[in-house]
Amino acid sequence: MTTLLDGKTAAANAASPPTYSSVTEVELSNLSRSTSSSSLPPTYDDATASTSSAIITTRTVDTDASVVLTSPSATALVSFTPTTHFQIETSGKQWLSLPTGTRPDPIPVYRVEEGSWTPHSTPAYTSLRFSRGDSSCHLVRGDDASQTPVCTTLYRFGPGKPPVFRLPKQPPSQSSASDPSSPTGTSVSEQEDEANGELDLPIVSKSITSRTQVLKTPHGTFQWRYASRKERAAVPEANQLLVCELVQKVALEGGKHVEKKTSIAQLIRGEGTRSRGSGRTTAGNGGRLMVDLFKWTELKDGSREVAEGLIVASCICMLKKEVDRRRMQQIMILGAGVGGAL
Repeated sequence: MTTLLDGKTAAANAASPPTYSSVTEVELSNLSRSTSSSSLPPTYDDATASTSSAIITTRTVDTDASVVLTSPSATALVSFTPTTHFQIETSGKQWLSLPTGTRPDPIPVYRVEEGSWTPHSTPAYTSLRFSRGDSSCHLVRGDDASQTPVCTTLYRFGPGKPPVFRLPKQPPSQSSASDPSSPTGTSVSEQEDEANGELDLPIVSKSITSRTQVLKTPHGTFQWRYASRKERAAVPEANQLLVCELVQKVALEGGKHVEKKTSIAQLIRGEGTRSRGSGRTTAGNGGRLMVDLFKWTELKDGSREVAEGLIVASCICMLKKEVDRRRMQQIMILGAGVGGAL
């Protein structure tokens, strides 16, 4: 009898399922939650489709980003790496003012080091006007007691007479040819004044209705233009953005040529960069000038200093043109008011 009871107990124990530890039960419950709602495993086609969709999504994001940067102007701004920073200090011209010329105050150009500058430091350059009635000016170095002009900007009255940048006489080794790396560079001998060996470089409008200015130099063709809204949005705190580009002609197959534009300078005017005492609607006010002189760094013939002086002088000329446009707008408003009162 005892033998029969022992046999039945062993059979019952053999029929009951084995027990599992609590850890194993937790693992199984976690795995069951992370699985899909379907009890069947995914087929090979489903897994491949989900992986392909993930790859396509990733490539779509990359493609969208590259489309934004393939714009010529956007690419130029992204690739722009300044080597020198300046702060131009000039108050410009307010809207609520008489349409008269501005005072011939010196315009200091400070070299900004480590992101800070002080008005009490010695400026790297200073623009000195001849008189109130004459907009012509000398650009001199701030530490030069003799005030020898680095560049002279001459303004001539009358239509068809654009401003002219006059460079001092250069040694024969520097004035014999233009920069070989700049196909659009103008030979010095073509525009050199035979009387004193000085070089005159006019800055002209790209078209009658355009504010873009073109300056052909021995170091390449500089083109100043106003940035678009997209370009301003890409630069932090840039309410107004002026861009200077180096324009070069690149030869293609079949004898065709295409213009290659490289950003070499930017004038940013915003809340923390515009000249003190000026506002967002001020015309001709100064700001933060960033210059990329890497192209001329390795040259030992003084081209880097000449290019830097031309960029600074031409930037001040762009500010002067803003003041002239503001005066013209004020004259037109006054004329319309007087005509309406009669």
